[in-house]
Amino acid sequence: MENTEERSLKRKKRVKRIRKIIFVGFPVTILVLFVLCVILLVRIGTLKRALAGVRDELNFYLEAQSEREFAENSAVPEAGPSEPAGDSEQSKTDPAAQADSHDISSEKLSDEELESLLLADEELYDGYRRVYLTFDDGPSVNTGQILDILKEYNVKATFFVIRRDGRNNEKLYRRIVDEGHTLGMHSNTHEYSVVYGSTEAFKEDTASLQDFLYLVTGVESKYYRFPGGSSNRVSRIDMKVFASELHDMGIEYYDWNVSAGDAVIPRPDSNTVYSNVISGIMHHDSSIVLLHDTASKKSTVAALPKILEYLTSLEDTVILPIGEGTRPIQHLTTD
Repeated sequence: MENTEERSLKRKKRVKRIRKIIFVGFPVTILVLFVLCVILLVRIGTLKRALAGVRDELNFYLEAQSEREFAENSAVPEAGPSEPAGDSEQSKTDPAAQADSHDISSEKLSDEELESLLLADEELYDGYRRVYLTFDDGPSVNTGQILDILKEYNVKATFFVIRRDGRNNEKLYRRIVDEGHTLGMHSNTHEYSVVYGSTEAFKEDTASLQDFLYLVTGVESKYYRFPGGSSNRVSRIDMKVFASELHDMGIEYYDWNVSAGDAVIPRPDSNTVYSNVISGIMHHDSSIVLLHDTASKKSTVAALPKILEYLTSLEDTVILPIGEGTRPIQHLTTD
């Protein structure tokens, strides 16, 4: 049998091995757990971005469906500009030539006149083609660029925003207001099941976004665009109910009669976005143009300078932000 001294020696050896395992194994375990946490966070971030992309696509398809249905039921053709008799070959393809054929008699506005009109009442715009550029779903990483371009051309637009927390986003909300653009609402969450879940849920969602924007900017927004448009087929509740709720809250809602088509799959290039906007406004004395302000809409940012260059060159045309007195385009009307 082993004597006491031998047993004690073996015990000490076991203790040393255990300590060695602990000293080596514990840091390794921590390192493995850390690596797994990093991998998990990366995968969560990837899934969030993928989910946001899917949501963006869903938003587009819902809005595109609303647009098609509105176009089908509208007396004004939406497919493209008509070709006036006697036009030259160039005028059939050149948007500028088509714009010149529009029946507006006033003289070309100077920069000073345009600036004064931006501050005037809506009734002073009679006789001018009015274009309202609206950007949905922001703010995003593209919002700063969009604002820079609008500032370069001295143009004001309308941003229908959702709630995005964080200092950078709050700076963008304030910049929209500080630079004279209209701050509109596009729902707090942009989640259809939440926004259109019930009348109370819709009111709470709208009030929450309105309060948030007021706290951030000091402006109480009175302009709204429904996620998916007012004629969407997602809501199980009649959209006229929600339209009535907005009316009771003193909020006006705006759809669109011209679409940039900037969210289709595959992504359109900037020339297609430009062509969609320019051809669309040819049908209307007053155009509310649907564009999108999300991270994936690079072609919209690329097309914007060309769009503004063309629109600001048109005679008797003003680009305006939506404001009090702006006649809304609505795909449905309350009884």
